[in-house]
Amino acid sequence: MSDRTFFSFRRAPDWARGFSMQLEHQKDGYSIVREKVYRHQSRYQLASSEHIAGVTNTAADSEGRWYVLDEQRTVWRMDAASRYSEKIIQLEENAGSPTYIAAAGEAVVISVQGESSRLEALQIDKSQIRWTTDNWYEESFHIQAIAPDHSGGWLAIATLGAETELQLLRFDVSGLPAYRIPLDAAAVDNSAGEAEPHMQSGSRFQIVLGKSPTCWIMDRYTQQLIEVDLLRNYASLSNMDFLPDSCEMISLCCTEENLLWLLLAEKQDRNVCSLLALNAKGAVMKHGYTGNAAGELLIAGHSCLYIWNADQRLVFRIVPVSEPAVWKATGSRMGIWISEALDSGEAETQWHRLVLQATRQNDTQMNIRYYASDSREIWLGQERTTIERFLADERRPIEERLALLAPYWSTPLKDPQDALIHKAKGRYLWLYVELIGSANNAPGIRSMEVYFPRQSYLDYLPALYQQDEHSSDFLSRYLSIFQTMIEQVDDSIQGVTRILEANQVTGSSLRWLLGWLGIETEDDWSDEQLRKLLKAAPQLYSLRGTKAALERLIEIYTGEKPIILEYEQVKPLKENVELGEVADRLYAAEPHMFNVLVKAETVDTELKRVSLQQLIDAYKPAFATFKLIILQPWVYMDLHSYLGMNTILSEPTLLTLDGRSSMPHHTITIDVGQENRMDQHTRLGLNSRLE
Repeated sequence: MSDRTFFSFRRAPDWARGFSMQLEHQKDGYSIVREKVYRHQSRYQLASSEHIAGVTNTAADSEGRWYVLDEQRTVWRMDAASRYSEKIIQLEENAGSPTYIAAAGEAVVISVQGESSRLEALQIDKSQIRWTTDNWYEESFHIQAIAPDHSGGWLAIATLGAETELQLLRFDVSGLPAYRIPLDAAAVDNSAGEAEPHMQSGSRFQIVLGKSPTCWIMDRYTQQLIEVDLLRNYASLSNMDFLPDSCEMISLCCTEENLLWLLLAEKQDRNVCSLLALNAKGAVMKHGYTGNAAGELLIAGHSCLYIWNADQRLVFRIVPVSEPAVWKATGSRMGIWISEALDSGEAETQWHRLVLQATRQNDTQMNIRYYASDSREIWLGQERTTIERFLADERRPIEERLALLAPYWSTPLKDPQDALIHKAKGRYLWLYVELIGSANNAPGIRSMEVYFPRQSYLDYLPALYQQDEHSSDFLSRYLSIFQTMIEQVDDSIQGVTRILEANQVTGSSLRWLLGWLGIETEDDWSDEQLRKLLKAAPQLYSLRGTKAALERLIEIYTGEKPIILEYEQVKPLKENVELGEVADRLYAAEPHMFNVLVKAETVDTELKRVSLQQLIDAYKPAFATFKLIILQPWVYMDLHSYLGMNTILSEPTLLTLDGRSSMPHHTITIDVGQENRMDQHTRLGLNSRLE
């Protein structure tokens, strides 16, 4: 066969020669755009112990610590990771009942309700009350929600005295009044408080702070979102156009990315919940469906969200996962790519075949259509234009543009790897690639080659086989099967030099090359290790049985140069009166033995340790034996301690005593007045010097 000509699409600039929607370059090739969506990962029981009474209210911090207030006025702390629970404090039987709780770090604030409200701040590490307040400048208040701020203080929604207007109050870290912001400008109707709440303990409001000086308040009764500017002391209602008519707001939180996440529930079925993220301007940024993870409280954790279900005492952990994005134009997870005109340079060119390297799963699909013509222009309605110009016209919706072009495309080639381009004749060729993904997977194209002109083994047969159009077409396509097989063999022969280059080959080809050298490796060797071994093999063979060869071989496998001690190096230690006993215990001290010392982290599994022993045994001198010593990352006297291996010298660091106080390591505590005295506290370079 003559030399074949083809268009190739491999790198990003190649794919840029076309029109694409919902596609991007990824490690698996050109594929559907992916997005991070929050999904339900796990759930666990909280406050499940029998000695914990009914849960009155709960709060959590970003570290995954949950604080539960039960009906017996007891505060419990529970860790989400370890499932450990402990009793923090038993509140006194004072007038009023504990209702609301908020947590931040090692501090918890509880609102005690009676004829008026009282705030009690607890110090968790000491299990005692830090401060208590029941007035705002000598005026009583009635708390309806509390939350921590970013400076150690606390925010509360309350009414003052006999007033009915709601206020946002801020208490400082000591519980003293700081400032207040009236919420009447936000048109908050306090009379709506008579309605039944849609969450635990009758809480109408929830307060959340973002990174910016903005506070968000959610009104569960009126389904309103209130934005409070803490710098200008101004509150305003947010536009709720983003809220679907079929849903209602349950809870909200603010993540590290300064996104405001809303927990929504279907009005018809409250067990069906969803998540919605808003940016600082109130625009919808992300959607995250959580299924039946129904709850009443949404908490932001580190790279995750928590949903608290009070009835079942369950905590649902919601984590971001990468999924193929849904294309809004079609409502499905798909992307398209339409090439520019591929110019063969000759009229009536018969296009030959497509060859793709792609990744596909059972729940994904790839369709390729094509159109060939001797003219670059086509008729669309009453207008004559090019496909490129028509696709670039954004005055029409993309759905309309694709629909108008649909009659020109061929029937699709489904999931092709090597396919004939059937009955495509013309100087120019356009390709329409459609990638369809699922909720978890998406197909990807690593490379695509378009061959032309049509070359068939039928041309090598007598003219008799080409006379009938129908039979010749079938015979041509039938012979193409064998033609493809032979061409693949030809390509392999022409590219044989590539599989002999260590920097190019991977996986089994690398092991095949090492097999030529008589080197066998275990499966735990990475491709990079195998390449280094292949390149170093000539030198290792010439030095086989020497210390240098073993050092290089072990360094390739472990990534760290080992310490190899031979008998001549250990012998002086063995003959030393003071060190002989220690040397016998630490090292192999026989003329035919040597010691290999490696770091513990380089052979962190039993498989690696056994593989290293087999490797040393294969390359050591035939008459010699060895002792493999794994250096542990700690230091003991009369054991293996080597500077630079498992021992380092560093500057003194601070000794932390209780999380707040510290003392440098070079500090010396002495008796006052006894420094710089003979037979007392004399330290050369500290409190005395030589002259």
